[in-house]
Amino acid sequence: MQKRVVLDNGMTLVLENTSSVRSICIGVWVRAGAIYEPADLGGVSHFIEHMLFKGTKKHSARQIAETMDSIGGQINAFSAKEFTCFFAKVRDEHIEKVIALLADMLNHSLFDKEEIEREKNVVIEEIKMYEDAPDELIHDIFSQSLWKSHPIGQPILGTVESVSGLGREKIMNYYSKNYVPSNMLITAVGNFKIPKLSALIEKYFKFKQDDGIGARSVETPKFCIEKQFREKNVEQVHLVLGAPGITEIDKDRYKLYVLNSIFGGSMSSRLFQEIRENRGLAYSIFSYATLYKMTGLFAIYAGCGYKDCDVVTQLILDEIEKIKKNNITKIELTRAKEQLKGNIIMSLESINSRMNRMGRNEIYFNRQIPIDEVLENIDGVSEEDVSYMAKKIFKKGKMAFSIIGPQDGEKKLERSLELVP
Repeated sequence: MQKRVVLDNGMTLVLENTSSVRSICIGVWVRAGAIYEPADLGGVSHFIEHMLFKGTKKHSARQIAETMDSIGGQINAFSAKEFTCFFAKVRDEHIEKVIALLADMLNHSLFDKEEIEREKNVVIEEIKMYEDAPDELIHDIFSQSLWKSHPIGQPILGTVESVSGLGREKIMNYYSKNYVPSNMLITAVGNFKIPKLSALIEKYFKFKQDDGIGARSVETPKFCIEKQFREKNVEQVHLVLGAPGITEIDKDRYKLYVLNSIFGGSMSSRLFQEIRENRGLAYSIFSYATLYKMTGLFAIYAGCGYKDCDVVTQLILDEIEKIKKNNITKIELTRAKEQLKGNIIMSLESINSRMNRMGRNEIYFNRQIPIDEVLENIDGVSEEDVSYMAKKIFKKGKMAFSIIGPQDGEKKLERSLELVP
């Protein structure tokens, strides 16, 4: 059974009980992410996520960790471009302790000045660690290239410069504006009685009612189609080729999911089979769709040998042209649909995944999308729909290209960059 409740203070709850488990997964979602950050506060949403684990009036950072360990539970958080989520999983008998702890962290964290300075160093090291992982860094480089100065294109972690400039006053100002009941959501799945859990949340999450976050003046991102090379001391060339996509709320998203599965989103996909299995030119090759509320992208990643970059780039372009010509087979279409449906159905066996799905549905659609509706939409995609979506995404002159390559490699990789129309 699932129920949606709005508390008197404006906080929304979406609760789903199931007796098939002996645990509960609960998540507190805040509509605060990189897209809502001013230019001088890059990374502040992620930084606040860190700081909420650094101590409250009742619990030190160590006591937060010890409380969860003492009840055999797990607690963590993640930051995304459009939201931040704090979540915990625990045996059902300990849920009140977890709710009390989460409420304390979100409403009474100290934001100690000395702790802020220490955590700046931690986050800066996290940024440097990310910079040392070119297979991850290339995706941020591509996003920044595609959306330029718009916040949606900026890294979730921020930059060394923006994080270094964060002071307590700036952090608290952002926190006080965003961490308010009307901008928060709680989702929970597990073995509980809905009225009892709802009462516990209302008991501990005594956030004062706010006037609402108000209209957020976020401009619609404008795409910038360019090609760029980033020099780095690497053994492999890492490339991302892609184009503007569609939004998370676009009715055509199911067509895009099927396109991605056929094109490069699975081991049986065209890119994987042609470039890795048939030719052995890359270990990692895949496509992916990233969808946000107001924009999106579709991209292909490959990690390949320096001497093979031209060939791999041309093969990707060849596969793009093929899929635009409506040569999708019924076997491919059926396989893609079954893969998507299987992934969705199997994910529902995890209460963590169910909790996550409920939160995203509420944030993007303000409702819970029934599984049957999702499966029906996937089944409704035709061969012509996939071709239509490929033509919509891969337009001549509308594809961006980013490469991370070895030092002094820009001139040698110019041909790869020039291959993309």
